[in-house]
Amino acid sequence: MVNYYIIGFLLATLILYLYIYMVDIKNLRTALDNTLNQLLHPEEGFLYLILAAFFLSNALLLILPKDLIAQWIGREAGFKGILIATIVGSITPGGPFLTFPILVAFYRAGAAVGPLIAFLTSWSLLGLQRILIWEIPFLGVNFVLVRVIISLGIPILLGLIGQYISDTLKL
Repeated sequence: MVNYYIIGFLLATLILYLYIYMVDIKNLRTALDNTLNQLLHPEEGFLYLILAAFFLSNALLLILPKDLIAQWIGREAGFKGILIATIVGSITPGGPFLTFPILVAFYRAGAAVGPLIAFLTSWSLLGLQRILIWEIPFLGVNFVLVRVIISLGIPILLGLIGQYISDTLKL
């Protein structure tokens, strides 16, 4: 199956690099060097993180009990599954290189769309690690309290809407 998103992205990148080449070949060399550095730098390279994320998601898929995932955050779990995913998302530490492999493993193990949306939204809006390490020290308890209170229902609401759309469209 042809992935047109990848083809389109690659074509757009190629066109942009051809334009850079025509304008100033030195800039092309700089762009290529910067790209390789971002990917392969021994301490900050994204390629290592991306590879680790693939290995992590596939390893998690092998050890996660699929029947338990389906029971807790599968389609039949309903509102309970969305609530569980909201809580788990809010306490999941780390950035996208940890969170997305977990999300992929949950999805492949039988998690439903609604709980996955709730998990991701909760991780984004209510991440306990970010609240404790960044928000409270920089913005203060009062601001964070107001932000968290108005954000609490959003993961649940989006999870319910996402599950409804998924069920209605049979996705």
